Amino acid sequence: MSHTAIDARAMAPLTQDPRKADAYRHDPYMREGLRSLAGVRDGETLRRHTFVVLKPDAVAGRRCALILDVLRSRGWHPVAATTVRFDPLLVRELWRYQFNAASPQRIAVVDPLLSSGPALLVLLEDLDRPDWLPASARLTAAKGSAEPSAARSTDLRTLIGRVNGLFNFMHTADEPADVVRELQLFSYQTGWSWCAGPLFGGADGAAAPAVEVGLASLLVELEAAIPAHDLDVAASIGRLALLDGPWGDCARTRTDPARIDDWLGVLHDTPLPPGPARWDVLTVLTSWIDCNEPGVLPLIATGTAEAWSPTKTEEVTSA
Repeated sequence: MSHTAIDARAMAPLTQDPRKADAYRHDPYMREGLRSLAGVRDGETLRRHTFVVLKPDAVAGRRCALILDVLRSRGWHPVAATTVRFDPLLVRELWRYQFNAASPQRIAVVDPLLSSGPALLVLLEDLDRPDWLPASARLTAAKGSAEPSAARSTDLRTLIGRVNGLFNFMHTADEPADVVRELQLFSYQTGWSWCAGPLFGGADGAAAPAVEVGLASLLVELEAAIPAHDLDVAASIGRLALLDGPWGDCARTRTDPARIDDWLGVLHDTPLPPGPARWDVLTVLTSWIDCNEPGVLPLIATGTAEAWSPTKTEEVTSA
């Protein structure tokens, strides 16, 4: 075995997807992440913890407090938090194994959206999970699809009022392997001190007053940085129509979703307007684009909670 590859035995507790296990054995972020997390205090830490990223659209839509309340009510309790900023490289590396299925329209819009302000990164401890199911896999299953067409009434994204395929407000890691890989990616900005207590020091942070105070303070900072917005398409077009320049012209003369390419052409050549008008444009763009390439599957699909069931695990082991 190459010394640059992760031992397959180290991947076994972290993913139930053979393709992911094979790819991540050679992934530099996974390798660095395992080194970074070598000091976690017990083998269950990565199964008991996961994270959620509340994206800039969650801040603009003032969904953050609601999301955190819903998560607490379902057993995922914040134990640490910090902020992170998306840039084009982070976006492509975070979704390296899924971005192949993104449409050119989505690629054009995702960077202006995710770079619209800071995001909130929250480490969660799952107090309600069954022993066999990692916190990350349980949260992924509960969260539901990013696509509104696949939404269920019980999905967390439905409960928090997801608007469209990109205004879906939160990102989570699919399973423990993704927790390791993605925390490593974030660590280039955030370091590890923000989550060192729960992961390395044995601190019981679930619903601790200090964590909640810090979280409330971060939310105030985020909402000061990103203006509140209704994320309503018709209202956004109405406001943009009052502007001079190319965005105002689009809103007055290209009000059919079939004219999305005209809007994307303006996006290519013109900076987004400042303040709330930025979110007016993003609301229209995210509502009208096609997010995915038809018939193209991601290199690695989203995992399922069922894959972690004892029966399935025994089947994989005996195969």
